[in-house]
Parts: sequence; structure tokens; C-alpha cells
Amino acid sequence: MSKMHDDLVTALAEISNPPLDGRANYGKYATLPACLDTARETLSKHNFAVMQMPYTEPDRLVTRLIHSTGEWFEDGGVPLACENKSNPQKMGSAITYARRYGLCSMLGIVGEEDDDGQRATPSRELPKTKPAAKAAPVPQKADDIPFDKSDEKNDWDKWVDDQIIFLETEKKLTAISLWSSTNIETLTKKLKVENEGLFTHLLDVYEKRKAQLQNKGI
Repeated sequence: MSKMHDDLVTALAEISNPPLDGRANYGKYATLPACLDTARETLSKHNFAVMQMPYTEPDRLVTRLIHSTGEWFEDGGVPLACENKSNPQKMGSAITYARRYGLCSMLGIVGEEDDDGQRATPSRELPKTKPAAKAAPVPQKADDIPFDKSDEKNDWDKWVDDQIIFLETEKKLTAISLWSSTNIETLTKKLKVENEGLFTHLLDVYEKRKAQLQNKGI
């Protein structure tokens, strides 16, 4: 194992969740500065620096950890969900969200209030108790959900319920990661447009479960 990997293992074992210094309608969350301060404090001690870079085609933001040896590794990128790229404010908001989400996801830290998956959304009241799951459903691709703003055929509620059951019961990190790579881009383009609250809730469930499995080393 290289020096970089040794330092990374140690850093990830020491890093803690950032303080929840922001508040939204769904609860408390850690702002980007809080996430960066928490990350840099531990990473710099173990010879790492963080770089986050937006790319186009496809539009995404990549988080990279650079080690003092010159070695580095990066994630696959978080899609930049912004319909009006000519609006600096909206583009800036999309980049800020992607930076925060990408950093927390890479380091396995949680940047939202832990409400046991019961976060309320503006357009959909979530159940107070988790649905009984006899078996985790096979995850359906988000691409298969119809998308037509002109009618009411879109069946996101049922699909998201199935995905939450899958994410909360899946025990393998590889399966969780495959789910993300298969669906995240489509979810950003489709679900976020139709129901941003539902989109945010589903990503929070994914991020929380991924962090749990990473901490368990599964």
C-alpha cells in the first residue's frame, strides 16, 4: 500500500461530520464553508489538499484529493443541475450544492440533520414510519420513468419509495455505488425538475446509507 493510501485511511478514520450551521425548510445542514473547514483540518494533517473543478460535456463537478507525493484520486463527478447556465446566480448555486455534496460523499461524512429518513418535502408528506420491507426490490432505472410535464403519468412517488427501501436494506457498498452511477444523472435532469424536494430526500437517503456502509467497511 502506498504512502497516499496509508494517509487516506488514517484521515478518513479521524474525520468527523461538519457542524450543521445552516437551516432550510427540511431542517439543519452543513454549509459549504463548514464542510471545507472540517475536511481541510484533517486532510492537511495527513498531507492532502482538496480541489473541486467544474467540467462540461457532461456538466459536472469533480472533487479531487491531492497527496503531497503527487498522487491523487477523484470521484466521478456530481451533475450540475442548472437549466439556465447564463444566470450566474443559479449556476453558482448549482456549483455550491455539487461541491458540498461531492465533498461529503467522497469523505463519507454527513452534512444534514439525521432525521431517520423522515424529512418532509414541500410537495409530499413522507410517512412517519418506514414501510415494511420483506425484500429489497430490484432497482429500476430512472430512465424508465415517463417524463412529460403536460400530463400526470409520471410515477415518481412509487419509484422513489421502492428506491428508498432498496437503499436502506442493501448491505453492499458496490451495489449502492452502482445504483448512483446508473441513476444520478437522470434523476438530476428529470426528478429534480418535477419535484426537487423528493429529489433531495432521495439523495440524502443514498448519501446516508453510503456513509454507513463505508464506516462499516462493507
